[in-house]
Amino acid sequence: MSDWHDELEFTLLQLEDARIDSDCMTYIISRILQEHGTFHQCRIGYAEDRLSGMITSPHCWIELEQGWCIDLRIRQWLGDEDDLPHGVFQPSDYPRVRYQGTALLTPHFDLEDLMAMTNDTYSKVKLTWLAEQATAA
Repeated sequence: MSDWHDELEFTLLQLEDARIDSDCMTYIISRILQEHGTFHQCRIGYAEDRLSGMITSPHCWIELEQGWCIDLRIRQWLGDEDDLPHGVFQPSDYPRVRYQGTALLTPHFDLEDLMAMTNDTYSKVKLTWLAEQATAA
């Protein structure tokens, strides 16, 4: 994982205790990435645990450039095991799980909504290193 992906994951993990499902988590992370000009695609579909046959559907996640993904909710449904993805990852590093989905348009939420959904954690998620990189370029 690159330093950029490490920093992104570390920052976004502040949201993992929010009591929200994958759709709202995806909306919130998407908003954070949009605010920092980071290209991404929100997805909706399902995730399948090839080992157990369990499927979580509908399930939402984010795809970044070069095949990277963000998912902070898959373990909520498939189990908290090391060979299941969590955070920022390359799906090829987790062959046990298969994601299948299509593009998801995200609704617009006001800041108050984002704060309520995350129990005020949204305001603490700062990607300052991303903003610094953008201004240096």
